[in-house]
Amino acid sequence: MWAAHQVLSLPVGDLRIAYRESGEGDSILLINGTGESGATWAGIMRALPGYRCVAIDPRDTGESSYVTMSYRPADLARDAAGVIEGLGLAPCHVVGFSLGGATAQELALARPDLVRSLVLLSTWARSDGYFIAQMNNWQAIRRAHWEDEASFLLSLEAWLFSPATFANEELRRSIYTMWLEEETQQSEGWIRQTEADIAHNALDRLGEVRAPALVIVGEDDICTPPRYAEELARALSKAELVRIPNAGHCAVFEQPDAVARAVRAFLDAQG
Repeated sequence: MWAAHQVLSLPVGDLRIAYRESGEGDSILLINGTGESGATWAGIMRALPGYRCVAIDPRDTGESSYVTMSYRPADLARDAAGVIEGLGLAPCHVVGFSLGGATAQELALARPDLVRSLVLLSTWARSDGYFIAQMNNWQAIRRAHWEDEASFLLSLEAWLFSPATFANEELRRSIYTMWLEEETQQSEGWIRQTEADIAHNALDRLGEVRAPALVIVGEDDICTPPRYAEELARALSKAELVRIPNAGHCAVFEQPDAVARAVRAFLDAQG
């Protein structure tokens, strides 16, 4: 289910950013969520054979450089811009999941010349008190399970999955297996990424984005609920909203076929 791709890397400023690539055609940059490597996009990459898909490991994940200082989504967007320019992808479609969606928003704002369209999955426009409280809880759980990755992931599942996923033990097991097999992140890096989550605030600037956007949310998402997706879609000048039934925050893993169909239909419509 989670097929591997060769991991390559390129220099971006003082960092090395790792990436996986497949396919030929119009370019897509895929940016994953907190604590995840680009390997988690394998299913979506297989569903887009007519595109050149590049899935990155953002800093502090996978095989990319680890840092010691805090950062914001704008810093992650500069890393993404370096990959786009380094690989000659511009202008490209940008698909971002969760923190990757926050990064994609900042990328579209800072470097509109690089972004052809946006797909914003399970993400949000501005960190409010509800969201910050979640991240504070997540940080406390991470510190309580500093060396025990399996227990840490199990502790987060109530925020991540829909009731339908809890009823499908085979699916849950496959997601956990994928996470544990691909997880190479240091605990300190995970904390830094949640600090970037907390810092995100693009809401008042999103009207400046001119790229067409697709906003996708799981109907049962309680981490970045549908109200966040609605706010995000309203703030963008050209956006459509798709809700995925029987999916929570991890819709891309819980309902990969439905997410892939929505992404494919949107990208194909861009011409």
